[in-house]
Amino acid sequence: MKQYKFSLDKGSKKFICPKCHKRTFVKYIDTETRNYLNDEFGRCDRETNCGYHSTPKGEIKNTFEVINTPPPEPSFHDFSLVSQSGRNFKENNFVQFLKTIFSNDEVKQAIINYLIGTSKYWSGATTFWQIDNQNKVRHGKVMLFNSETGKRTKNKDGKGFINSVRSILKLEKFNLCQCLFGLHLINETNTKTIALVEAEKTAVIMSLFKPDYVWLATGSKGGLKYEFLKPIKDFKIISFPDKSEYNDWLKIAIELNAVGFKIVVNDWLENQNEFEAGTDLADVYINEVKNIQHKPIVKDLSIYSNTEQAIHRIEQHTPEIWELINTFDLVDYHGNELRKIT
Repeated sequence: MKQYKFSLDKGSKKFICPKCHKRTFVKYIDTETRNYLNDEFGRCDRETNCGYHSTPKGEIKNTFEVINTPPPEPSFHDFSLVSQSGRNFKENNFVQFLKTIFSNDEVKQAIINYLIGTSKYWSGATTFWQIDNQNKVRHGKVMLFNSETGKRTKNKDGKGFINSVRSILKLEKFNLCQCLFGLHLINETNTKTIALVEAEKTAVIMSLFKPDYVWLATGSKGGLKYEFLKPIKDFKIISFPDKSEYNDWLKIAIELNAVGFKIVVNDWLENQNEFEAGTDLADVYINEVKNIQHKPIVKDLSIYSNTEQAIHRIEQHTPEIWELINTFDLVDYHGNELRKIT
């Protein structure tokens, strides 16, 4: 009888399926060592509702005694498309919106980090490239935003303007295998913590508000899944779901943590009653900035001492200074109590 190199495990042990996230996954084993192969190799028992089946290379014996053909290799865009799109930012609505909040240098750095592109498909459109951890271009998502609000532009039917590079170029034989937006950045960081959001726009904006994290995006609500997260399995992942999506992301995170991931699902936004469903983290930060910009400015500071005015300038970037003043009951040179400028 022929001895196959790999076969599906005949035992009763089941694992989390990489596709449907149910504990219905039978792994392949090495018939010589009896060791399990990598997490993606196996077959889901939910043949109708899931149908996931990934086979290793080599001779395989499964429960149906058939040799399966491996899935087709993913297709990639030529990197020259990314380079060609990296221009005409005055015609890019999303980039122009960023400049209403951040400095030119900050916006330039975000463009460089995420390789943001400009598309001519719609006037003012943006291209978000999905570049994997091997620096291969898997996908280009073309979207149109409002340059004043940063919101997605919608047509008269209420649908957003969104398309893909492969569709625009009519690449019919392109085998789309997506990845996390910003995934290439894990090759350029020493941090072990990744912040994960849904929208590409949110990842870019939050990378400017909170640059201590590497901000990646799933691209959709359903993008929180094994295939997308596998390259960052060794990182600590803090996910920030949009308002109303917390429970769904938490359920998936629990299942993925059971197979070795380290995902924390942040519930802060979900617990804020003043925000409507669909609000994301960037919306909150943008609103805060807009509110600050519209607050009345104190025009007459003459009633405050030079020390108080100096503290006020420091407070703009180090608000914790008042904790120090209050803790130690600090006073000015004349022994007077310090007043906070409001």
